[in-house]
Amino acid sequence: MSEAVKHKARRVLDRFKMMKSEKSNWNQLYQWVAEYVMTRKQGFNSTPTPGEIQTYKVFDDTAVSANHLMCSALIGTLWPDGARSFRIGMPMGMEESLEEGGSSEEVKKWYQFVSARMAEYMDNPKSGLITSLEEYMLDQGSFVISGIMTEDSDDDFEAPLIYRAVDAEMLYVDEGRNGYIDTIYMDREFTVRQLVAEYGLENISAAHREEFMEGKCETKVKVLHAIEPRMDADPYGFGDKEMPYASIHIDQGTEKILRESGFLELPVAITRFWKAMGEKYGRSPAMAALPSIFEANALGEAWILAVEKTLDPALLVMDDGTMGGTTIDTSPGSVTVVSVSGRIGNQKPIEPMFLVGDLQWTGARRAELAEIIKNHFFIDRLMDLNNDHRMQNPEVGIRNELRGQTLNTTYSRQFGEQLVPLIETSFNKLRRRGLLGVVRGSKEEAEMIAVGQTPKYIPDAVVKRMVQGRDVYKIQFISPATRITQASELQGIEHLLTTTIAAAQADPGILDNVDWDWTLRRIQELDGAPREAIRSLERIQQIREQKQQAQQQMMEMEAARQQSETARNMGQAASSVMGGGGPA
Repeated sequence: MSEAVKHKARRVLDRFKMMKSEKSNWNQLYQWVAEYVMTRKQGFNSTPTPGEIQTYKVFDDTAVSANHLMCSALIGTLWPDGARSFRIGMPMGMEESLEEGGSSEEVKKWYQFVSARMAEYMDNPKSGLITSLEEYMLDQGSFVISGIMTEDSDDDFEAPLIYRAVDAEMLYVDEGRNGYIDTIYMDREFTVRQLVAEYGLENISAAHREEFMEGKCETKVKVLHAIEPRMDADPYGFGDKEMPYASIHIDQGTEKILRESGFLELPVAITRFWKAMGEKYGRSPAMAALPSIFEANALGEAWILAVEKTLDPALLVMDDGTMGGTTIDTSPGSVTVVSVSGRIGNQKPIEPMFLVGDLQWTGARRAELAEIIKNHFFIDRLMDLNNDHRMQNPEVGIRNELRGQTLNTTYSRQFGEQLVPLIETSFNKLRRRGLLGVVRGSKEEAEMIAVGQTPKYIPDAVVKRMVQGRDVYKIQFISPATRITQASELQGIEHLLTTTIAAAQADPGILDNVDWDWTLRRIQELDGAPREAIRSLERIQQIREQKQQAQQQMMEMEAARQQSETARNMGQAASSVMGGGGPA
C-alpha cells in the first residue's frame, strides 16, 4: 500500500473519529428513545445480543404504538399510492416558450412516459423503496435523523435502482456552510462472507482473505463508507476526479481501502424531523415526549404492583399457634387449618396487612399521559376519527385547513429534504442509463439499436434545456398532504371564479380579467386531477384555429347566401317592374 493511499485512509478515519466523538453526546438520548419507543434498536451504548428481550423496561407502550401510527399516517398522506404519488411535468413556462416547430404534444407525452416509467421502477418490490420508506419514517419519529440511499443495480429491466434505509445508529454527518448536510459517514458491519460478496476477494485485506479461505466466514468486520464533497485543493482526494462527491469504503481494522468511486449528486437524502440552531442531529417527537413517557412507564409499573398487591395482598399472621403445619396456602380453593385457642375477641388469625389505596386517580392520569404522548406524535391531527356526527363539506374544509396549518412545516420538511431529493436522484440515475429515453445520435442510441431495442427519444426541446443547464422538469405531488397544504390557494381560486362569474351577469366584459387557460391548469395541479385531462396548449391552439376556420366558413357561406338572396330578390323586383311597365 502506497504512502498516498495510507494517508488517504488515515485522513478519513481521523475525521470519522472526530465525528464519532461529537455524536457521543447524543448516544444517551438515543438510548432512552430506543428503550422506550424504538425497542429493536438499542445499540447506542452497548451491543445487544441477538434474540435478547428488549422490552423489559416498557410498562406503557403508548409511545411505541404512537410512533408506528404516526409513521403509517405520514406515509399515507405523503406517499399514498407509492411512486404514483408524484408526476414529472414541464417546468414553469416551458410549454408557453416552445419554439416554432416544437411539438408540445410530443413533450407532454414524453413526460407522461417518464412518470409511468419511474413509477414502474420505484414501486418494484425488488427496489426496496417501500420497506426503506417505512424504516426511514419510524426513525424520524424516534431518533429524528434518518435517510434513504439510492444505488444503481445491474438490473436494467425490473429494478435498476436499489433503495436502502440509513438510520441514526450508523449515521455520522456534517453540514456545509448553508446548514444542509453534505458529508455522510456510515458505520457498517459485515461478516467476512458478506465482505467478499460486496467487495470481491481480491479487494479485501490479506488477513480477511485468509479467514475466508479457512472457512471463518462469520467473523465481524467494521467498514466505514464515507461520502463527502470533493476538495479540489486536497492532494490526497479520492474517487473519480470528475465527480463532485467522493466515495470511499475502508476496512476500519486494517485501514485498507476496499473501494473508491464518486457521485454526481449526493446519493443519500438525510432528513432531520426538527432541528435547533447549531445542532446537526436534531430533535424528534419521541424526544419531546420523553418526560411523559418516563412518567407513564413509572406509573404503569406502579399500577402493575398495586394491582398485584390488591389481588394477592401481603398477609398479617398472628403468632399464637400452629397454622397448617407452618405453611399458609393462598392458592384458589385451598384450606389452611389454624388454632383459635386463646383468641381475644373476634380478632382474625390471618388478614391482609394493608389495603392498596384507590387506583381510580392513577387510571385517569395514565389516560391523560397517553393522550399527551399521542399528541406529541400528531395522532390527533393525522388521524381524525371523530364519528360523533356526520360532517358537512364546510366543516371538512375547515378541519383540513387547520390540519394543514399545524402540519405544514412537517410536510414541507419531508417533501423538501427527503422526497424531492429522492426523486431527483432517481430521475438522474435512470436518465444517465438511457432508461428514460436517449438523445438522437448519441452513444446510448447506438448501443440500444445494436442489441435490437427500439430507442425512446428525448424531445429536442428537453435536450436543449439540458444543454443550457436549465430546469428540465417539475415534480408535482399528488397526495392528501399536498392537497391539505394547498387547500387555501385552491379555495381562493374557486372563490375568485365564483365572484367573477356572478359579476359577469352585470358586465360580461369582466370575464376578460381572468386567464382561463392558466387558471384551469392551476386548478388541475392543486386538485391532483390527471394531467391527461387537460389538452396541451398546442392542441388547444389547433382546436381554436379549426373553430375559427369553421366559423369563418360559416360566415362566408352566410354572406354568400345573403348576397345570392339579395341578388335573387333584386332580380325578381326588376323583373316585376319591367313586367308592370309594358303595353296592356
